[in-house]
Amino acid sequence: MGNSLLHHQQQTKRTIIITGVHQGIGLSIVEKLLSESSSSYDIIMTTESPKVGETTLSDLLAKYPNSTSTLKYRQLDLNNKQSVRSFASWIKATKGKFDILINNNEISFSNSNDEQKKQTIQTNFFSVVKFTEKLLPYLRRDGKVLMISNSLGQLSFQGATLRNILTDPTLDEKHLQKAANNIVELTRDYVPSGPSNEASYPASKALLNSYVKNFLPAKLKPNQQVYAVQVEPEMRNEEGEEGADTPLYLINLPYKRYFEINAKLIGGRKVMVY
Repeated sequence: MGNSLLHHQQQTKRTIIITGVHQGIGLSIVEKLLSESSSSYDIIMTTESPKVGETTLSDLLAKYPNSTSTLKYRQLDLNNKQSVRSFASWIKATKGKFDILINNNEISFSNSNDEQKKQTIQTNFFSVVKFTEKLLPYLRRDGKVLMISNSLGQLSFQGATLRNILTDPTLDEKHLQKAANNIVELTRDYVPSGPSNEASYPASKALLNSYVKNFLPAKLKPNQQVYAVQVEPEMRNEEGEEGADTPLYLINLPYKRYFEINAKLIGGRKVMVY
C-alpha cells in the first residue's frame, strides 16, 4: 500500500516548462507555483543567459526553501536551433514526458526599425512555434500548452491589412507564415494606440493567437489543450503577482480538454475576443 501510494504521488507531480523566467510575468508564475502548498510541481525554468538564469534560480530557492515543488534551471535560446535541439533531447532523456509548456519568452522594442521588427516576429512567433512543435512529442497525452499573449494581440489593435489576412476564412498555415515573413510591409498601415507605439509586437501576438486558434489544435492529441493567455505586465492582483492569476487558473484546471475554452484567448479567467 505504501509503495503504491508513493508511486501515485510521483506520477501526479506534474512537470511544467516555462520559458523566459527572469522578470515580469514568467517570474511571477514561478513564484506563485513555488508558494502554493496545495499542489506540487516539478518546474523547469529557462532563460537565454546562463548567468541570469542561475542567479534567478538561486534567489528563488533561497526565497522558497520550504516549497513542496522542485525548481530546475536550463539554458535555452529559442532563436538557436542547436539550443532548442539540446533542450528537447534533455527533456526526452531526463523526463521522457512533461505536462505543461508555458511559452513566456518574448522581446519588444520601442520605435523599432525594420530589422528590429523582423527580430520581434522571429522571436515571438516563429521561434515559439518551432520550439512548441519540437516539444510536442514529449507532451503528455493530457498535457497543456499556454501561449502567453497580450491585449495588443487582439485583431482590433492591428492595421487593416494584417487584420484582413488573419480574418480571411481561407487562411492556411503557409499563408500565416508568409504574412509573418512580410510583417514590415503588412504593418505599414498600423495606427499606434494604447501602450504600443510600434507595429511588430502587437503583430507578433496576433500571429501567435491565430496559430493557437486555427492550426495548433489539429497537431494535438485528443485530450491535450492549448490556450492563448492574455496577460498584462502592468496589472497586479491583490497579492502583487504580475499577470499570474489566469495562467495559474489554467494550470490548475483538471487535465482534460474543455471544448468551450480550448484554443481560445483567455484573460481574467474568461474567454476573450481574438
